[in-house]
Amino acid sequence: MNQSFLIESRSYMYSKQEENLILYQKSKHKITIHLILYFFVLCVYFLAMAYLFSSMEFLKVDDPAFRSMLIKLGIGQILLYGITFILLSTGKKWFRILYWIDIAISFLIIYFPIKLLLTNLTTILPFFVLVACMLLKTIVLCQIGGYLRNNRWCKIYFDHTIELDDEDDDWVAKQTKNADYEKIKDRYENKFEQTEQDEEDEYVVEKAPMTLPQLSIRLGIIIYGELILFPILIQIFSNLFASLDMQKVFATKDIFMLCIFTAFIWTIPLFYMYYNQKATKKIIACCMIGEIIRILVYLPTFMNYYKSQEYSIRVFIFFIIIDIIRLVILFVFAIRVLQSKQEYAQNPRD
Repeated sequence: MNQSFLIESRSYMYSKQEENLILYQKSKHKITIHLILYFFVLCVYFLAMAYLFSSMEFLKVDDPAFRSMLIKLGIGQILLYGITFILLSTGKKWFRILYWIDIAISFLIIYFPIKLLLTNLTTILPFFVLVACMLLKTIVLCQIGGYLRNNRWCKIYFDHTIELDDEDDDWVAKQTKNADYEKIKDRYENKFEQTEQDEEDEYVVEKAPMTLPQLSIRLGIIIYGELILFPILIQIFSNLFASLDMQKVFATKDIFMLCIFTAFIWTIPLFYMYYNQKATKKIIACCMIGEIIRILVYLPTFMNYYKSQEYSIRVFIFFIIIDIIRLVILFVFAIRVLQSKQEYAQNPRD
């Protein structure tokens, strides 16, 4: 995979390769600081909300369901955005898509206070304040999403690209003027590999394809991350999956068992990849087929839940969406491995 830095200016202090490394390091530092700041502000927001709705008399609601909803929404979103910000700090640009999915979830969960309001019309003001705060928070998060997409430093860090206008002719020189290149070189000397396409205006940096052992680590994060994340999310939002009498929730147990099954069968290709075995791609293909068979085997149980008429149609729609998201994340990564041209690493322990 080729990643390009398009630099239309000259620095008289450093070569273009050195400029690229300096700009990459500065962009990583700036964005990491911003992500930490955003997460801190998000935590302060939820603490402030908890304080307002527990201390302000005109915002107090004597309903355990309201307090439970606040706690679940707060903890759930802190976990959600905390994980997303950690992933964004790695510099992988497709994690920005995950961030926008989080924002979509932030819009959707506004449904919960509205639903609770319809069952408790005696205290309208606290619900309106809560919905207004949630909308304001989501708008701010959208602004952060625009920053991650359009900011110059974010384009350097995530897209490995910078485009300069004539007015910015000396921008690179200014940014690299007082940088300590030797320290940066020690940390990133293997990060980029130089390939000159145009000595004057364009600089192309090639990154070696990831080896199977390296990919196995990411597969492990996906497999066991799903095993932890999805059951917790369903538990937090258990009201979405409760039966009509609010006494039963099949989704928590079932999604946990499905994640256990996934973790069990995908652990096999995980070790094949780590030890650089020849049959890795065949095993991955078999696991993908195994997931499809699992869906067919689970389908009768799922239909029995539906025929029992103990659950609303909403429960089944959300459960299907959750399982589809889980499988899409797994299959996208698996397809990437199947399409990998570099099947074996030169050093299996690298």
